[in-house]
Amino acid sequence: MDDDSSGDVTVARIVIVTSQTAGRVQVAVELARRLADAGHATTIASTFDIAGQVAALGATYVHLGAKVVDDVAALASGSRLTGLVRRLMELGSVHERREALIDSMGLDGVAQQVAELEPELVLIDVELPAVVMAVAGAGHSVAVWTTMQSVWKRPGLPPLGSPTLPGVGFGGSRVGLEVEWLVFLAKKRLRAMRHLVTRTGLDQMSQMREIARRSAFPLEGTSRNHWLLPFVFLDLPMLSFSARALEFPHDPSPSMRYVGPVLNREREVVRGGSDRLAAIYTRNASDPDRRLVYCAFGAWHKGDDRSFIHRVVDVGRRRRDWDIVIGLGSRIDQAEFDDVPDNVHLFAWAPQLEVLEHADAAIHHAGISSVNECIVSGVPMVLYPFDFLDQPGNAARVAFHGLGLVGTRDDTSLEIEKRLET
Repeated sequence: MDDDSSGDVTVARIVIVTSQTAGRVQVAVELARRLADAGHATTIASTFDIAGQVAALGATYVHLGAKVVDDVAALASGSRLTGLVRRLMELGSVHERREALIDSMGLDGVAQQVAELEPELVLIDVELPAVVMAVAGAGHSVAVWTTMQSVWKRPGLPPLGSPTLPGVGFGGSRVGLEVEWLVFLAKKRLRAMRHLVTRTGLDQMSQMREIARRSAFPLEGTSRNHWLLPFVFLDLPMLSFSARALEFPHDPSPSMRYVGPVLNREREVVRGGSDRLAAIYTRNASDPDRRLVYCAFGAWHKGDDRSFIHRVVDVGRRRRDWDIVIGLGSRIDQAEFDDVPDNVHLFAWAPQLEVLEHADAAIHHAGISSVNECIVSGVPMVLYPFDFLDQPGNAARVAFHGLGLVGTRDDTSLEIEKRLET
């Protein structure tokens, strides 16, 4: 943004488009706040129903009326035979059904809504490629953003979802990393081919091609030869709201800019139990030998944590000199845990940033938001990632930089305790 003659920064109208996950919404709100503090006019927008979340955080919001659907041809229930027959019958109407699907998404309306805001810059979550193409195709200045580390295939980098450590063993060698990319990209292409057949032309890539055609967006400005599904945008700048220093050593893509963690410290976090937490903080502050451990596995992934949480509770039974605060993310009923020792504290929701300000260690799933919040709070981590999206890769980066340890989901309570002690 150009400076005017007085030396002040020119006010810009900026629209930030986000998906619906809590972490992304928090980033969008904090980014909007920082831009507003710098004198810019900011609006948060989404195709998802997040008005309540954004309003609670005090930001300006516009709902975009698109029906964003990922692989919408989720097949109707029924036997495999009836599903096969139905798909064969649908082959003759692929074009018409795809047209109807794209019509139903309302992307033309999204481009019009964005235009009415008269933005000079639109920042769009990279995981909303249909919106990116519709808005960029309408002639707006667009940059994509992500909370993830590098999604690019670059020398020295494994795929983002890989636990491989560069420089360690054959897998981390230059040849080993290249082999891993070849295998990953082959699986990615096979998945796309399978979806093309099983979803009879309504798969994600078929949708993207049609959206690109309608939006006059040059699909040659994308590439599928990288980690992100369905593709990366080659000609649009990408902002990573994560730390460059957390990444493995490599030469970043020219499109990539690392902004650093964007954490909303003023978010609404306490959902009951604030007096109880205050008592825990006071007890730990008054005893220099006492330790506070925070444990949470997010609210987005639906993996089953019950057995693991029970093992963490068992750690508390042995280590009465530790307080363990466990945030269940409203995915597990507290009633499932009986005979919990008084130094283990279960919460349906825990104010994560607040607890981390007092914690000596944290156990979590290696979600990038939790990783960034631990780093900013100076809290070492014991990570138990799900085999899900970027979590194994985030855990590998934490281990590589000596910010924590990585366990396995079948660790016993004694092994969890040992990692915490270390």
